[in-house]
Amino acid sequence: MCQHIVSRLIYSIFILCFILIFNTPMIVSSDIEVSGTDLKTNRISKKILNDLKPVPSDSNFIGTLYPILNAAGGEWSIPRLNATFGNAFSFSMKKDKDVVWQHANIDWWLLWEMINDIGFEFQEYQMILNGKLPPPTPTEIKKIKEQTWNQVKSSIDQGVPAIAWQPMTVTQLKNGVNAFGWGLLVGYNEDNKTYTVRHQTYKSDYQVPYDKFGYSDPVQWYCVMILTKRKPINRIDLDIQILNNAVKFAEGSRFDLEKAAYRVDTIGFAAYAQWINLIESGEVDIGFTEHSAWMLWEMRENAEKYLREISNYFTDETRQYITEAAAYFDIEIDEVEKLVNLCKKHKQFTPPLRQEAITIIHAALDAEKMAIGKIKEALESINIDSK
Repeated sequence: MCQHIVSRLIYSIFILCFILIFNTPMIVSSDIEVSGTDLKTNRISKKILNDLKPVPSDSNFIGTLYPILNAAGGEWSIPRLNATFGNAFSFSMKKDKDVVWQHANIDWWLLWEMINDIGFEFQEYQMILNGKLPPPTPTEIKKIKEQTWNQVKSSIDQGVPAIAWQPMTVTQLKNGVNAFGWGLLVGYNEDNKTYTVRHQTYKSDYQVPYDKFGYSDPVQWYCVMILTKRKPINRIDLDIQILNNAVKFAEGSRFDLEKAAYRVDTIGFAAYAQWINLIESGEVDIGFTEHSAWMLWEMRENAEKYLREISNYFTDETRQYITEAAAYFDIEIDEVEKLVNLCKKHKQFTPPLRQEAITIIHAALDAEKMAIGKIKEALESINIDSK
């Protein structure tokens, strides 16, 4: 799957609560390297979590969040996380030929709606230095970053990394450390007060000073999230919410396009129609179409796998609808795979190839509509069961 450097970063991010005090997390064991200890105080000065790293995923946030939940003993699959946050059911287009970062509006905007529903509490330290509101004072900035440092160290000591937004300095960015989006803080060094970072696209571990990142995007957003403790989760209620959100994504009502943090012009069924129009008009090339198809392929694979994962949690009638929805997503995946293969074989569109691509997208859209229809039937059957 393609990984893409973000060309348009955050235009508006809501500043959330700064310091929330939670209890000690419930941690499972992890392979930890302790490379320095003060013999007089028995204080650990260096520590790295060796076996934890981001997993491959077109969603940078999901790929970075997964190992944190796994380290804390969370029972989450990649498809279930993608479905929970909405990546599995999303699809967007713009009216022009700009490539769409399909996960943008989820990975750093809509995620805040769902992060509290995954069975853990998170402590967030964040601030915006170049936004619409007055920035924190230098004293406040120093205090927040010191508090973050102490909490991240405590979490790493218990085997759980933290997640940070673009954990790189401006100098590192200029020198090719392309750690865009979210990264894992997997270690620390007390001697020089640096974090060890692992990132999806920058393959080597590197160190970043604890107080020198948060300046690499236009609004200078500093954000670190630390998992703190487990909390109750009602899986059935969450799955119902996820299925309802899937319908909203498809029908274009999941979020207000005018308020989106990352500009897109259409979502859901309308995005497929927009895609067809762009190909018909000749505004997009075969590379644009191949990229969009690759992204859609992974998203709908996660949708299909998630539905099969949850089907046995429901009554026979609901299970049948969910299984049928998964089967229609399978059909859509087959069509999208055809489109990817068509694009890979040719360097540019010809009129016959454009028409073939359009026919495939129509077939994929038809399968998507049938899948969403089955999800709606599943939701209706749940409502009947509860009456």
